[in-house]
Amino acid sequence: MIVNRRELKYPIGEMYYYRVNKLFNEILTPDKNNGEYGYKIRSLYFDSINNDDYYAKVSGDEVRKKIRLRIYDTKATEVKLEIKRKLNISQIKETTTISKEDAIRLINKDYSVLLKYDEIAHSAYNIMTMGQYQPVVLVDYIRRAYIHSENNIRVTLDSDIRSNEFNFNMFSDDVTMIPVFDYYNALLEVKFDGELFCWISQALVGLDTTNYSISKYCSGRRFYENYIL
Repeated sequence: MIVNRRELKYPIGEMYYYRVNKLFNEILTPDKNNGEYGYKIRSLYFDSINNDDYYAKVSGDEVRKKIRLRIYDTKATEVKLEIKRKLNISQIKETTTISKEDAIRLINKDYSVLLKYDEIAHSAYNIMTMGQYQPVVLVDYIRRAYIHSENNIRVTLDSDIRSNEFNFNMFSDDVTMIPVFDYYNALLEVKFDGELFCWISQALVGLDTTNYSISKYCSGRRFYENYIL
């Protein structure tokens, strides 16, 4: 699956989190997986031996990418492999599915497991082989999502964002995850095709924040940023 769309990001505090959650719960359709408190996402990010993707992000390059594995339950038997590319203001996300066993082999840098899958996996194989990619950070968070069918609008609220830069066992419940932020902070993301409806934009007016190109991947690499750079 390949999705091409635009994306806006707003870091928000606790007060605004509950305010916009209530608002979007009233004007949009809650994702069926939300439940009472949202649903958990765990992503394992990879980067090249030279951390090219990290530096492209922090430098604000207009053309950049990220490669990650994603699950919603540590007992998952299938894993999403995603290549997320930014081309100026557009976001392109390529997603395919691989088995848990092959995900574990990929974490151990056996890229060849990708060759038995589709073109997206083959593209990831080429990127990861040439760049000698390796896992660099595991990121957890809780998501609430809201949707609108017109222009494929999807609004997400991510909170309790935590990371680990040393233990990459994404199928373990025993990994110690450290909060990414020193104070309560959540991330509001608005994703859409074409143009954003004015009534969605108006709902964002008054937020004590601005659209900001924040990255859960880069934010999760605090040890690397503080002690390695």
